[in-house]
Amino acid sequence: MIDAAHHELLAKVAAMYYERDMTQNDIAAALELSRVKIHRLLKEARESQVVRILIDWPIKRSRELEALLVDRFGLERALALQTGATDASLLRRRTAQMAARYLESALVDGAALSICFGSTTYEVISAIRPDIQADVKVIQATGSLSHALKEFDSSALTRQLAQKLGGEALYLSSPLLADNAEAAAIIRDQVVVGQALDLVRRADIALVGIGDLDPASSGFVRAGVADAAQLRLWRSKGAIGDMAWQIFDREGQPFPCELNQRIIGITLDELRAVPRTIAVAVGLNKAAAIAGALKSGVINVLCTDEATAARVLEIV
Repeated sequence: MIDAAHHELLAKVAAMYYERDMTQNDIAAALELSRVKIHRLLKEARESQVVRILIDWPIKRSRELEALLVDRFGLERALALQTGATDASLLRRRTAQMAARYLESALVDGAALSICFGSTTYEVISAIRPDIQADVKVIQATGSLSHALKEFDSSALTRQLAQKLGGEALYLSSPLLADNAEAAAIIRDQVVVGQALDLVRRADIALVGIGDLDPASSGFVRAGVADAAQLRLWRSKGAIGDMAWQIFDREGQPFPCELNQRIIGITLDELRAVPRTIAVAVGLNKAAAIAGALKSGVINVLCTDEATAARVLEIV
């Protein structure tokens, strides 16, 4: 965490550089700091998300693949980004930007939006334009991690999106993961948690990512929810992916493991009842997981890239 005084310095330097178009030399002279110091502060401001740079790429989509996905899986909508990007992080950001534009168009005053967090939904939230305003409720759909990476800090991202939109943030005051299934049941029975989960279930829109349980890149491992050996075991027994930290198999059915019962948050059955669940996922490595997620009946709107969309259609 950045202390308040240093945060203010980063914001001040960034405002002088990005908003007032001052050169680094001019900023250094004004603040009586070295130019090297100003350069380092600007770099830190970007890395710490004090400054967020949004490049608005033109969005081209593959209408043919979108129609095939809608027809095959009974979707309300599919968005398949046409792009020559081969860098995985750039591909994820550009697809997230496409999803953000769709989400902006779907938000209406009075709506409730449940957010299930992961690296891709983090990118979608970052891509929401700051001039978009909507009187909406942004609801934290899964519990918090005590030592979270920035893309898994669900309460902070709930607050960030609500502030961006000018809406209201509603929090799920619970850990993401209970010690066991019995403890999870007790937590869910707490009045404050139960009330929050009821709001999550009654949302108009849910935003989710899709994970592929790859031990080398899985959010489960990075967030400390499960270790690589456990993921390999589950995959060997038929698990293929996860949504909202809930593991499912190739047919989109909940995978029989205690971890699913230990998660505090919305379940796959509850997501299925949300009027519009938007899933965002990219990469050929996720194609099998996306295919399983689409079979679950949870997803109404899929946002992906054209290469991944084509691979998903080949799998099914």
